[in-house]
Amino acid sequence: MSRTLHYPWDLIVFVIEVALFSYFIFVNAFYLFTAFVALFRLPDFVKIHRVDPLRSTGSALDKPISIVIPAFNEEVHIERTVNSLLAIEYAASEIVVVNDGSTDGTLAVLTEAFALEPFPAVYRVAVPTKEIHAIYRSATHPNLMVVDKVNGGKGDALNAGVNVARFPLIFSGDADSFYHPSTLIWMSEPFEKNPLTIAVGGAIAVGNDAIPETPDGKIEPQLPKGWLPRFQALEYLRAFLGSRMGWAPINGLGTISGACGLWRRDIIVEAGGYRTDTIWEDLEMTLRAHNMMRKQKRPYNIAFAPYPVCWTSVPSTFGELYRQRKSWHRHLAECMVIHRNLLFGGGVIGWLTMPYLMFAEFLAPAAVLFGLLFAVVALYFHFINIYANLLLLGLVVVLSILISLLSILLDQLSYRTYRSSLWPLLSASVLDFFFRQFIFVANLSGLFAWLFRRPFHGRKGSPPGINVAAYRPEPYRRALPAASIKTAGR
Repeated sequence: MSRTLHYPWDLIVFVIEVALFSYFIFVNAFYLFTAFVALFRLPDFVKIHRVDPLRSTGSALDKPISIVIPAFNEEVHIERTVNSLLAIEYAASEIVVVNDGSTDGTLAVLTEAFALEPFPAVYRVAVPTKEIHAIYRSATHPNLMVVDKVNGGKGDALNAGVNVARFPLIFSGDADSFYHPSTLIWMSEPFEKNPLTIAVGGAIAVGNDAIPETPDGKIEPQLPKGWLPRFQALEYLRAFLGSRMGWAPINGLGTISGACGLWRRDIIVEAGGYRTDTIWEDLEMTLRAHNMMRKQKRPYNIAFAPYPVCWTSVPSTFGELYRQRKSWHRHLAECMVIHRNLLFGGGVIGWLTMPYLMFAEFLAPAAVLFGLLFAVVALYFHFINIYANLLLLGLVVVLSILISLLSILLDQLSYRTYRSSLWPLLSASVLDFFFRQFIFVANLSGLFAWLFRRPFHGRKGSPPGINVAAYRPEPYRRALPAASIKTAGR
């Protein structure tokens, strides 16, 4: 700590030190709280999963589900993704792939692989979208439809899928991911158990080196070989098992991932569909659902299924990862402004989730930058003790490793996502602190880009299915764009 308080500067330094230390305690208290909630809640899911593996086929009583997959320039992954979806075991489901104005061979790959033919489907305009060119159906898989439309971004493509979907539940996925055969069975459980459920999130794993064996859709889980994807695999364990599994039991889940989310269709329509004036769409839609239900004073539940059902490709280079995380933080910033009325607005979402998102996520890069600048200046003028600050830094590293170890423990006690990969995961948890500093830089860049409203350029490293080059910052009060719909076949 600082010297004896004889001068005003000493008092200022002392106050700043206390504030920074309090912030550190505040952030890590959230991490530890959600991790320990998950530790106590997860065994219930594991027991059910082991005693009854949630049926291998599904029941005719299960609610029908429409799977919506937006695709923009995904000719490399789209066939594998659709094959994994066709292998899903569920009594009543349909697959709607939305080709969002791809400029590559995405539509051609789909046409050749699944024998697409023009199909005069009814296009119900429940939410506005860009113009629809045509709708096709597979001659070999009647439950597979493809919508070809003008590019409008992932949110607009999801809205088009919602319009075409026939069933009351909508599963939103990504075109570069693949899915476990029991995905819909596992994720539909909360809807059967609790009639107040409006959405369910699923756990996502890193699939860079996990191989789906078509046509049966079996997945061989293994930890990625490269260190960068491996750090992200550990990060996903922290995010889904150590964090979201802890928020869900208290109905405080802040985001349903766009790669793996199951929604009631009527909730999406009532909310006005997915926004098209934000970089991403998943966090905003989840907070909008919270906001809408709370304003209307309707009881609801947003649940989480901790089973690893989605395997997604993650960036394998620092450049791609930097661009991805920069865009993630910009979307977080957008959502904090759009839904600022939720902050301290009551309930778990207002008093816990939103303060966490605001102070531990949105403002975290600014807080860390301020702390670093303060430490450099204070050390230069000998205002603080270097040994005390090294001790604090050591505490930060230890807590970071502890939270990673808790997440690994949760996975080992439950689903063992990557199977015989305990020691590589433990190694990654020790070195993860340095990876997180890179993420801090990307998040800080995203925060500054949002503050100065800088245009978002480049598609490489962007989220699957989103044409980020088409994004232009717009006023948050602006409504969804007017529709320009053309019925299929015209």
